[in-house]
Amino acid sequence: MKFKVTLTYLLIFILPLSIFAQDFPSEYWHQGEVDLKNGNSMRGRVKYSLEEGVESIQVIVNGVIKSYGAQNVQSFEIMDAMTKRQRVFFSLPFKKSKGYVKNHFFELIEEGEPYILFARERIAEISETSYDPYWGSNFNTRRRVLVHDFYLMDMFADIRQVDMRKEETMLAYFGKHKDKVKAFININKLDYKDREDFLQIVRYYDSLVEKKEISN
Repeated sequence: MKFKVTLTYLLIFILPLSIFAQDFPSEYWHQGEVDLKNGNSMRGRVKYSLEEGVESIQVIVNGVIKSYGAQNVQSFEIMDAMTKRQRVFFSLPFKKSKGYVKNHFFELIEEGEPYILFARERIAEISETSYDPYWGSNFNTRRRVLVHDFYLMDMFADIRQVDMRKEETMLAYFGKHKDKVKAFININKLDYKDREDFLQIVRYYDSLVEKKEISN
């Protein structure tokens, strides 16, 4: 009996810690380059934070750590230490709801037309319920996950955050093409909240607009 209790304890409390442990890109130092608004550029190891209230980047140059806010940075580029992919961020003015216009970091995902796709990442904590067959009851675990918020910039350089609460609110950004976009999502079984899938959706929409312009 003691062995079973100990085993159950391990399954409930110890294993979830290892299973749900996750690293995030913002926790790493990446090789990169930073372009400041004063015209200066620097190369070194870069660490970034997009979290509200602590949005900034740090750069190690010649062993010295320098910190900059979005208002001082034009753009920065990194070779992601986790994914081994090149990533580019721009500091752009944006007005959040009930706020004022200020610069924030946006990652460039796709430079299309009419929409340029940007993203901002954040770390969210979610709760999950699992069933313990030994005790015959449910238990809750919490884990951190990486979430992407998507932004579309139009030809007037107006940036809007995409409302992802429901599929219908997301489709509204594609105007009269929304029915075709919805069919494209269903046929290809895309998750519009997934970064790579939403990129496919925006690319498809841009192709529809491009075809119409050519036909005209």
